[in-house]
Amino acid sequence: MDKVLRILILNYEYPPLGGGAGIVTQHLAERFANKGCIVHVVTAWFAGEPEISIEGNLTLVRLKSRRKLSYNSNPIEMLSWAKKAVKYFRQLPDQKMFDICLANFTVPGGLVAKYVKKKWSIPFVILSHGHDIPWFAPKQMLLWHVLAYPWIKNVMKLSSANIVLTEDLKKSADHFLGEKLKDKNKVIPNGMLMDQYNSGFNSNKKQLEILFVGRMVEQKDPITFIKACKAIKLLGIPTHFTMIGDGPLKNQVEKWALQQNIGDIEIMGQVSHYDVLKTYERTDLLILPSREEAMSMVALEALSRGIFLIATPVYGSKHLIEEDVNGHFIPYGDVQAIAEKVADFYYNKFLKNYQYPPDVIKNLFDRYSWDKVAQEYLNLFTQLVNIEKPNATMVE
Repeated sequence: MDKVLRILILNYEYPPLGGGAGIVTQHLAERFANKGCIVHVVTAWFAGEPEISIEGNLTLVRLKSRRKLSYNSNPIEMLSWAKKAVKYFRQLPDQKMFDICLANFTVPGGLVAKYVKKKWSIPFVILSHGHDIPWFAPKQMLLWHVLAYPWIKNVMKLSSANIVLTEDLKKSADHFLGEKLKDKNKVIPNGMLMDQYNSGFNSNKKQLEILFVGRMVEQKDPITFIKACKAIKLLGIPTHFTMIGDGPLKNQVEKWALQQNIGDIEIMGQVSHYDVLKTYERTDLLILPSREEAMSMVALEALSRGIFLIATPVYGSKHLIEEDVNGHFIPYGDVQAIAEKVADFYYNKFLKNYQYPPDVIKNLFDRYSWDKVAQEYLNLFTQLVNIEKPNATMVE
């Protein structure tokens, strides 16, 4: 008799905590549950959230750890969550409760997955979001990669599979893990929603709406964005700027905006994911000046709503943007290039009610819809589980 797949998901971030990785986990968990799986998510608690919530097939457990900020964490907080998670699983019954574990990040998720594997003899899969595998974003992550190197290596060797978001990231993971184990590394991209798309730009609006979304950290480069705001204003383009996100560079961004008298700019700080989605509804152009990205959820969400992108040619964006069709590429840190691309968009697209060619968004949805992405995960899970338990299947 066929059995329903029981999936354990580990991630120290889940909305409202964190950024893209938490959103990815939420999308996957909800779709796994909707497809008939029994899903158990273990994450970190944050003020105002219930410690346990159950909705249909989805159980969400939030463990109280040292997490202080919603938008950012540090290694001490991550390891605090991992310790709490292991304690939580020790208290559960010895009989096997799950068929497979999906652990987000090699550290800390992979460390907890190792304990779960030992307790119940179930396979675990690592989902890497880019920066948790050496040597992604070396300027930001080098010290952490050096210190955590033995843990990361051990986790990736013990996993049944390691999921990365792009072919470029797979090359890095293959090099790190070595020739003998590289077949364990699988490419499954992040996904996008299909129900919010609205092609074309409304030139009846009085001004262009430009948006930045991301943590206020060097990797996301909000300083280049705020400098570009000034350059765009000097071109005489009527523009309203919005910045969403928090972090150590937020004060510097606010000071620059005030000193340069940019004027029509709204720096919102950290807001809910719902509010981010609402902001997309009035946005015409999204600027992503990041130094590194694995596969930006912000880019996927914006494209799914017909928003034009100006972005650096980082890993994921290279596969999402067609030059001069749904976006433009700009060199990292090049303020003047951003201003020039904005001017090109404003005069040649925004004022002319430009619409994406019909096949552009369809091709993106065909490749990146969340339903398709979730099914790729489930196909892999079923394959891995069937090695140990041939009667476990998944509904298509």
